[in-house]
Amino acid sequence: MANYQYTIDLPMPSPELSPQEVIGLVMESLRQNDKEDTGIETTFNFASPANKMAAGPLLNYKHQVKNPLFQPILNFASYQTSDLVSDGECAQQIIITRNEEGWDSGFLFTLTKQNAEPYTDCWMIDSVRRVNPKVYGVTV
Repeated sequence: MANYQYTIDLPMPSPELSPQEVIGLVMESLRQNDKEDTGIETTFNFASPANKMAAGPLLNYKHQVKNPLFQPILNFASYQTSDLVSDGECAQQIIITRNEEGWDSGFLFTLTKQNAEPYTDCWMIDSVRRVNPKVYGVTV
């Protein structure tokens, strides 16, 4: 049976967290990802139910995040964010990570406010996509 549950000793979704706070928490966790992949597990905790259905269990999620396309979102040196765009139910923000060598990578985070228990009013991540931030007018 697939494990779609949360790792409970790590940060969890809460209605008190804004979309910006969720993204900030996840980015810091990914920046500090360790051998046990606690950064990825924290991110999985904030994946929406729809995201988890598409991605599969935690082990699959870890493999997806470690894919070369998404590798720059792990253990980066720094990051910057665009302005968050939200209609109150859906929020999007561009994140630009910079590695130790100075290479930049862009990611589009899409979050939705959940409307079903047990996550009612929690902002959770529906998707993270690699993007060219310049297409969106975002520069470092």
